[in-house]
Amino acid sequence: MKYFIACIFLLLHFFSAEAQDIFAKPARGFTSWQPAANWEQALVSGNGTMGALIMGQPHDETVILSHAALYLPQKRSGKVFKQADSLQRIRQLMLQGQYASAANIPVAMRQQQGYTDVRDPFIPAFQLSLQQQPANIGQYNRSVNFETGETFVNWKDDNGTYQRRVFVSRPDSVVVINIKGSAKITAALQLQQVPVEWQQWQFVKDGIQHMQATATEQWLQFKASFKQVNKNGMHGYTGVGRLVTNGGSTQVKNGKLWVQDADEITLLIKISPDYNPAGNAPVLQQYLQQIPLAYDALLRRHTLVHQALFSPVSLKIAGNATDKQLHAEELNLQAKTTVTNATVEMLFDAARYNIISSTGYNPPNLQGIWGGSWSSPWSGGITTDGNLPVAIASLMVANTPQLMEAFFKYHEQKLDDYRNNAKELYGCRGIHIPAQLTTEGKETDFGETWCLTFWTGAAGWSAHFFYDYYQYTHDTAFLRQRAYPFMKEAALFYEDFLQTGKDGKLLFNPSYSPENNPANSPSQATINATMDIMIAKELLSTCIQAAKVLQTDKDKRQLWQAMLDKMPAYSIDAQGELDEWLWQGVKNNNHHRHASHLYALYDEVSPEFMADTLLQNAVKNTIEQRLDFRRKEGGGEMAFGLVHLGAVAAHIGDTAHATEILNYLCSNYWSNGLMSYHNVGGLFNADISGGLPFLITQMLLYSSSGLIKILPALPAAWPSGTITGLLLRGNIRLHTMSWDAAGVSLLLQAGHTQKITCRLPRVFQSAELDGKKITLPKNARNIEVNLAAGKATSITIHY
Repeated sequence: MKYFIACIFLLLHFFSAEAQDIFAKPARGFTSWQPAANWEQALVSGNGTMGALIMGQPHDETVILSHAALYLPQKRSGKVFKQADSLQRIRQLMLQGQYASAANIPVAMRQQQGYTDVRDPFIPAFQLSLQQQPANIGQYNRSVNFETGETFVNWKDDNGTYQRRVFVSRPDSVVVINIKGSAKITAALQLQQVPVEWQQWQFVKDGIQHMQATATEQWLQFKASFKQVNKNGMHGYTGVGRLVTNGGSTQVKNGKLWVQDADEITLLIKISPDYNPAGNAPVLQQYLQQIPLAYDALLRRHTLVHQALFSPVSLKIAGNATDKQLHAEELNLQAKTTVTNATVEMLFDAARYNIISSTGYNPPNLQGIWGGSWSSPWSGGITTDGNLPVAIASLMVANTPQLMEAFFKYHEQKLDDYRNNAKELYGCRGIHIPAQLTTEGKETDFGETWCLTFWTGAAGWSAHFFYDYYQYTHDTAFLRQRAYPFMKEAALFYEDFLQTGKDGKLLFNPSYSPENNPANSPSQATINATMDIMIAKELLSTCIQAAKVLQTDKDKRQLWQAMLDKMPAYSIDAQGELDEWLWQGVKNNNHHRHASHLYALYDEVSPEFMADTLLQNAVKNTIEQRLDFRRKEGGGEMAFGLVHLGAVAAHIGDTAHATEILNYLCSNYWSNGLMSYHNVGGLFNADISGGLPFLITQMLLYSSSGLIKILPALPAAWPSGTITGLLLRGNIRLHTMSWDAAGVSLLLQAGHTQKITCRLPRVFQSAELDGKKITLPKNARNIEVNLAAGKATSITIHY
């Protein structure tokens, strides 16, 4: 009897410990103490192709599912917009200072030509309604484990203790939903269309032919068909769910799949675009029947892939350990007055998790991969004039170069559209990429104010990432086969587009500085926007560098260098700020969310700015003026603009501004599900989930060819810490870097033999390489280091 009682005690203790343990915060993850009030507060999970938004209601759960391919086809006009026919007239008006009249020409031409095409908007697929037996709640939380990609809803009620887990598997490409508890589980499951708000009904009726959900005793199915068929031939989409129970019984009642008295429920869901009208439900069912059924086995397979992307990179900053145990709601509330180091750590991880989860099939769109509404802001598209570059900004430095494939494929698949844009809009060879796009690469944005067809910088900015991939990886095959051909086409456009002005300098006409107008002109149409010039100069310079590496195109190199020699020089206005337009009589306008004229310092700093103190001071003054505008708005809308400002500040060693901007980003732009926002307090948006980790890494380390800047903008609030797993230009892996009041230590490993300069912002006293003291000049700030291919090299610096 004593043995029996002891066993019962141990079992009770075990179940109690297990019940308590499910409410614990994951080692790298977060907890939230209340369900989502709306879909923008939901927990997120994704595998780069499918996404899940988990609301977290214990007894009446909603999981909204999405697929990266689901853009609702819009009716096409069958026309080709030909701006090139009026290009000469546009240019004449611009030179006469009639900017608004020039911007009106494409608007009028679009109407005359009957070109009505718009972007296909991003839509959610459907939602899963999951109802369980209600009871009084005694304990509750929801959480996300960043290292496994799992979301959890945990609760204890009068019936028992329960846990619902959701993740989206990368290797098996399925959404996995599992429910377990200490008591029997009774639940009703149903796939449903995402609710349509009254103002969305016309949009849905115009685009959706049919939506239907069905259920059998093992299967759930949702099928939607479109009224239009877009360029890639998608007729609609199908979602299929396979139910697996441990114990209990199932039946279909009132369109719902009911489970009675099960010990465990697992639901596997797969969504697929339909490229034929009949759909592909049988194929999806066959696929799901071959998937292993055990949740833990599926999770292990997924975790191996997901952890390889997420876990190698980590950030630890000294701070109050108790802050790390706060719920997301408490962290967000605390951050409105004080951004603690625990918040910075948490958001660094959350942001990387969000971007990894939404990158794969495509690069992240404005909403990453998720959507809970039929009317996604800006069509839920890919926006190239800032949003997308910020969303992918951390993929290379955070050592996930494999995720850049989504970006490269997205653009390469649209090259024919880009070539047609260059021809029809500007009469040029090469490529022109629109500022906004989704399923096709055609230009769709015309307006008297938002004259986006005048922005020619997207192709050059995109080419930056093709070449930067080579700089980080030294993958010469990629440079030869993919990067350099893309870069050459972007440069070819400028060869035809640019004209020589009266001063002998190249003229960018028309031009556009997203999305700003000069202080003394109401029109956004301009000449010689500084950003356009910066992009062209970078592109031509990197084309020359790439051609030298590949030992090709000597004649092209000479042409590109001649073009560089004729570029307008940067200038500084009377207030000591960098000019946003290099054109006579045009004045800066600092009351704006963009800082496009700082492009040359966003990522890898242009050599002109690296060495010129006068230009750097002008940049610092510009940051202050743009921040003054932001301060008055409490941070303001369009958070990705803050990322650009912060990165520029970090790159010139402006620690005060970089820290202020980082604090804004951490305090105002996060949901209680730790997904990022576009504006202060709202508008679900992926941009700064890519941008915040980038900014933090740039404050700790900056790399360019042959140079590593160590702690260039270290906040005073970070007295000590460690960052691991970064990738640096030159194909150098930072295994770890630690810093404190005494100094800093690094462990580097290069993919090829090279010599680098390590530079600190302050004088140091002594240093060791691989444990051996080296001789330094007085007041040293630099160390020259020889890195041997494949060999780890330790660097220790003492202040």
